[in-house]
Order: sequence, then structure tokens, then C-alpha cells
Amino acid sequence: MKKILIPMMVLLLSACSLGMSATPKQKVSEFLDKYKNQDNTILSQLDETIKTEYTNDDYRQRYKTLMTNQYKNMEYKIKDEIIEDNNAVVEAEITVFDYASAIRNANDYLNNNPNEFSTSNPTIDMDDADDETTKDSEDDKLDSTDNKDYDEDKFIDYKLSQMENVNDTVTYTIEFTLTKVDGVWKLDSLSNADIEKLHGIYNQG
Repeated sequence: MKKILIPMMVLLLSACSLGMSATPKQKVSEFLDKYKNQDNTILSQLDETIKTEYTNDDYRQRYKTLMTNQYKNMEYKIKDEIIEDNNAVVEAEITVFDYASAIRNANDYLNNNPNEFSTSNPTIDMDDADDETTKDSEDDKLDSTDNKDYDEDKFIDYKLSQMENVNDTVTYTIEFTLTKVDGVWKLDSLSNADIEKLHGIYNQG
């Protein structure tokens, strides 16, 4: 079954935008604070990413609200710092809204109830969808993306609604690596998994 996931955003600030004389721990704190404080660079990159992923203005605004809410409510703790010559590793613990569980549940619901996301089916009642589990018929468990009658907009609306109802948080550990270049510590690129953790969309399964 093809999984339909929320777009993953690579919103990484250039190292030159951070303090020149900062320690590795300070560099990581400054980087994470850019998210918490909704820095203009972060928001501009978010807008550009959303613009390429969504054509519907309502979806764009809803997704932006979800992510800005994620950023400002992010909590983090710097747990450890290891420096060896010109390399450093900083371990941070971040706590974010668990959007991944909502995305996973939405995908599962789509897999088990593809007919509810067809162009010929009336718009689904979100309350009824939340109460319903799975259907017994294997005929319903088809790849909806292969269904010519599949209404992607209907599913996106459902998925965003599930994310908007998220109140639970999840805590992840990220190991940031840094390299000293010309006497200045610079953050290395994050892995895709770590970027997903920052946005609360990392699937641990």
C-alpha cells in the first residue's frame, strides 16, 4: 500500500546566520530557537515549501498554522556535548506535537476505507470517521492512489483535520554533528529522519 505522507520540509538555516563564536551547544540552541521564535527565514522557507506542495489556498493556510504552532510549542533540552578536535556531537531532546500518529492513522483509514475518498462519495463526516475502525471486506483494502475515482483533496482535508486535533506530544533524541571550519563551529546537514523529528512527522514504526 502506498503511503501518503505530509510533505517533509527541509528548513535548515545556513551556519553563517548563527553566532560566529558560539560553542557547539550554543550553536544547536540558536538553531532550535530560530524555530521556536518563528524566525523570518524559517517562515519564508515554510511558505515556499507549502506553495510547491499545495495548490489549494485553504490547505496552505491550514498546514502553515499547524507548523507554526509546532515551532512555537517545541521544547528542547541539550543533554550532552562531545568535542574531539574539529568535530563535535551535541545530543538534544526535543518534544513536539505528535503529528506522525495522526498521519499514520489517516493513511490507515484511507487504506481500509478507500470508497469514502472517491469522487462519487459524499464528503465524509469526520466524527463518524473517527469512530469507525476498519471494514471487513478485503475489496475495500485497495491502493486508493491507483483508484481512478480517488479524490485526493478529500483525503488531504481529512488528514489535515486529524492533525489539527492532535494534543499529544512525543519526545525524540537528535544528535547534531558540527564541524569547526576556520575556527567557527558549523552545523552539519541533518538526516531526513531528524528533519522529520523536528516537524513531529517522524514515523518510528
